[in-house]
Order: sequence, then structure tokens, then C-alpha cells
Amino acid sequence: MNQAMLTAEQLIRQLRAPDQTGMGRVESADAGAYNLDRLASLDAAAQTIRVWDSTVIPGNLQTPSYSGAVIEAAHPKLPHYEVRRRVVLKEQRSRAFLKRTFDERLKQAWFVIGERAITQCIHGEIDAHGLQLWHLLRLGAHAKVVIQVLPEKKVTPGLADQFALYGLDEGHRVGYVETIMGSWYSTRIDDVAKLHSTFSDIASEAMSPLSTAHFIREVLSSWRSEKKESPEGTEEETSSSPRTAGQVTTALESQDMARTRHRMEP
Repeated sequence: MNQAMLTAEQLIRQLRAPDQTGMGRVESADAGAYNLDRLASLDAAAQTIRVWDSTVIPGNLQTPSYSGAVIEAAHPKLPHYEVRRRVVLKEQRSRAFLKRTFDERLKQAWFVIGERAITQCIHGEIDAHGLQLWHLLRLGAHAKVVIQVLPEKKVTPGLADQFALYGLDEGHRVGYVETIMGSWYSTRIDDVAKLHSTFSDIASEAMSPLSTAHFIREVLSSWRSEKKESPEGTEEETSSSPRTAGQVTTALESQDMARTRHRMEP
């Protein structure tokens, strides 16, 4: 059939996969609180957890102050009380995950994080981000938790931005992906196999856990040096315009700002 002769409905129908079994939408992008409960349930049942995120620290590993900054950046129009509600839910999920690391049923939790998530501070909150990085170092010392960082210069295998893969009992596996249009899941064999293969490729390109811990300590050290060189009570920007909501400060920018101030001081 001539594609130019198709109606809008016919064109849309062509996009739809013939077989929709074993996959579907989890929740809309705005219903985060309910989605957090569902993710917590997956965490509680999982024997293995694999998570890749190029932009932010994965939810299981987030501290309350960091998760609040992430929520506000992702949903800037959310009222304060809703941000707070989601922070509380995410904190409960993180605490439950920590308890599960002592549960024999959890065999391994493996996280690969993009370098950008380590070096960039959401909203410029260096103190909150520093606490988050210290939290990562503590978690990475646990025998069941593997944390790696993928260098920014590496091309992400599969060009994937974010996904999670949960291994449940009796061989069941669930793939989970978040997008700007909402969250999606799949239990289809070909989908979870693709996620598993992509995660393995990403992990093979990432720093080792030992190198990751060293890298995180270097980032923390650079920020501590920047704070010591900064005059207390003042904030200087490399631009004359104020930072906008969601703008981030990188470790390298922090060092450059510190050097600039040092050169300007008499």
C-alpha cells in the first residue's frame, strides 16, 4: 500500500508491535509515588538487581537530600509537599534495600553509573552531593553491592541512557525503563536478554569497583579543596547570569572557579 495514502490511524497502527504480551506501561510520568511503591516491591522480591543510569545516582542508592534535588530537577512544577512525599518514599525504599543486602535471598546488586552522575551537582548542591558520594563509597564496600562508573568518553553500548533488570525466583526476569513519557516494563525473553547483554557490555567498559572508589574519592577531594579556597559567605559564578533551576556544577568547573578566585585575590 502507498504510504502516502494511509490515514493517521493506519500509520499509528503500523507502529504497534503485533505481539504486546509480556510488556506494558507501568505508570505515567506524573504518578511517581505509586511507581516508587512498585519498584520497592520489585527490590524486595529480587534475587539479583542490575541498574545502569548515565545521568543520576540510581534510586536504591540515593540519600534524601540528593533524591529531593533529583525530583525537583525532573519535575520542577511539583508542589513542595509532593516532592517531600516522594523523598520519604524513596528514603523508605533505600532503607529497605540496605536491609536486603543482609538477606540471603539477595545474591547481588550491581550498579553502573555514568561519570556525569558522579561529577555533576544538581542545583549546585555540593554538600548534598558530597554526602551522596560518601554514601556510595560505604555501599560499595559491601560484599553484595557492586558499583562501577562508566567514563564520559566511552560510547554507551546500545546508546542506552537508563534501565534496570530484576532477577526474580523461578527464573523470572523483569526489565524496567524510565522515559519522559512514563515507565515501561518487559518480561519478554528477547527484551530481557538484550538488557542483560547490554548491561554486561556497559560493565565491561566501566571502571573496576576499586578504580571507581578511587575516582569518587578524587572528586570529593577536589570539592573539599574548592571549599577551602572559597571565601565564606560568598558565591561566585563563571557567568554573570544566575544559575537556572536544574543547572549543575561539575567537579572540574568547581576547580576552575576556585583557581579563578585565587588569581583574583590580592
